Formats: sequence, C-alpha cells, structure tokens
Amino acid sequence: MQSESRTFIEEARRAQIIACAIEVIAEHGYANATMARIAKQAKISSGVISYHFGGKDPLIQAVVAEVAKLATDLMLPRILAQPSATEALRAYIESNLEFMRLHRKPLLALVEIVTHAQGGESGPGPYAEQAEVAITDLEKILDWGRQAGEFRDFHQRTMAIAIRGAIDAVPGRLFHDPDFDLDLLTRELVATFTIATRRQP
Repeated sequence: MQSESRTFIEEARRAQIIACAIEVIAEHGYANATMARIAKQAKISSGVISYHFGGKDPLIQAVVAEVAKLATDLMLPRILAQPSATEALRAYIESNLEFMRLHRKPLLALVEIVTHAQGGESGPGPYAEQAEVAITDLEKILDWGRQAGEFRDFHQRTMAIAIRGAIDAVPGRLFHDPDFDLDLLTRELVATFTIATRRQP
C-alpha cells in the first residue's frame, strides 16, 4: 500500500514538473528554460527535478512525450472513428490543427524544443523519434486509401512528408499572427490533400 502511494505521488510530482517545464519553455524560450527556473515555477529545488528525471535532457524528452500524448489523445479517436481513408485523412488534418488551437502553450514549448534542442553528439534531437512516428502513422492512412482504391498511386512517404510539412508550417504563422484564420486554413488543407490523393475516375 505504501509503495503504491509512493508511486502515485512520484507520478504526480513528475506530471507537475513536466507541466511547469512546458510553461517555462513556452514563456521564456528553450535557451532560458534552466533547471533553476523550472524548479522555481514548480516551487521545488533543482535537486527534486534531478531526482525524478536525472537532468534537463531527460526532462525535455518527457515534455516531448507529454505533448505528443496530448495530441494523440485528441486525434486518434477521431481518426479511428472514420469509415473511410478519405475521411480519416480529413480527420487527421482537422484534429492536428484543432490540437494547435486548444493547446497553444504545449505547442509553443514543442516548437521551441524542435527549433533549439540538439541531440547528443550531433545525434537526433529530442523530437526525432516522434517526428518519424508522425510520418509512419500518416503512411498507414495513405496505405489504407490506396489498398481500398480511394487514393491514386503515389509514393506514400513523399506524400506523408508533404502533408506533415504543410501542417508543421502552421505553428509559426499562429504565433506571429493572432488573427490568423485557422478554420479557413483547415478547410483549404483538407481540400488540397483530398484532391492530391484521390483516385481519378
């Protein structure tokens, strides 16, 4: 019982630290998101962060995983509920942009990490694995559409990269233009990639 209680408390503390890290990165930028500043935001000592995460790099990985989970929890049910690949692709694009609307601070923190955090010894950065997952998940939808005869014959990975590229260009515009019409962009992206992927009669 005591062990279970301790595990729950530790998980709650980790979640608190991750939330504070997101807040600090979003407000002050990745370069200024020091352990000391995150600890101050969480009203704890830097040593507590080190105890739970071991250092800044593992904490940043945990932040990336948390933002990815927020996105997945929003997107996946909508995508899986669709009866066709065409509608699944629509749901994929719409839910991506809806996540950006609902979770601005986590999104900004992620953009800061992607832009500024470097991998160890010139290796992949902290978002590299998640970026690959995003591409491969999208490829599954595209493969579904091709197998079902809904989509034309195209190179799946190239199309997935094109779709992700269009989506990933949105945060920069959102942060620099508060009046940006996200609904209009969503409709245009859906229309563009519906036309780009569909099989011609």
